[in-house]
Amino acid sequence: MQGTARRSRRPPDSVPLLSVLAVVVHDGAVLLVRRANPPQAGAWGFPGGKVELGETAAAAALRELHEETGLRGGNPRALAAVDLIEPSASADPQARRGAAHHLMLALRLDWLGGNPAAADDALELCWATPDRLPQPLCADVARVARAAVAA
Repeated sequence: MQGTARRSRRPPDSVPLLSVLAVVVHDGAVLLVRRANPPQAGAWGFPGGKVELGETAAAAALRELHEETGLRGGNPRALAAVDLIEPSASADPQARRGAAHHLMLALRLDWLGGNPAAADDALELCWATPDRLPQPLCADVARVARAAVAA
């Protein structure tokens, strides 16, 4: 179309950040890591992180699993979506609508092998059943863990 300004390919700051969660199930338990960095530093959640430009969600989940735990996963399949909206501490009502919005796609992965060890931004890791999850938990971990074990 002539006369139409070209839109920037860079998303504006008001767009959710896309991340993945690598949800590995083994013997009725899910693999959890205690997060070293924000968001939700110190809380237990699934290995995961941002999807890089040009990377599929499945590839990002496999990469993040390996970087944070040393495990190899396979057969990624979509399980759930989790919204994490972190409010701003600003007094400005517009700024309080959300300082950061993370849209996290949880993918269930098969465990293919490796020796689990906390690495990258994971402080420690554990296997936990949905009825015995460590505390504090990241957003929606209990719901996603139940869904993963039931799948």
